Amino acid sequence: LIKTFKLPEFKELRGIIHCFSGDAREAKVLTDLGFLLGIGGVITYKNTTLFQDIKDIPLSHIVLETDAPYLPPVPHRGQRNESSYVKLVALKLCDIYGLSLEEVANTTTANANKLFNIEH
Repeated sequence: LIKTFKLPEFKELRGIIHCFSGDAREAKVLTDLGFLLGIGGVITYKNTTLFQDIKDIPLSHIVLETDAPYLPPVPHRGQRNESSYVKLVALKLCDIYGLSLEEVANTTTANANKLFNIEH
């Protein structure tokens, strides 16, 4: 599907790529199209390459998600996921981007607010 995207055809679309698990090229194409990448518990998994695939994507294109009840972050893998675990995803993004938890939380929240036109 990603290979068929053409910028002029999709320039007006906006949204979140839920549970993004693509590679770096796909991340770049999707964010260039204006989509946000939904990052959840998978980013904490030992065998994932997702952290490498998004490290060059600005945090301004990322939102946090839990995908509850699925895909809980480490150390809860194998258990039922819940919304409170989103902090573990945020902490992993702190490591990737070299930012504080407050910066990651504020930026990803602002991204979601902007997309959904929520005034704060």
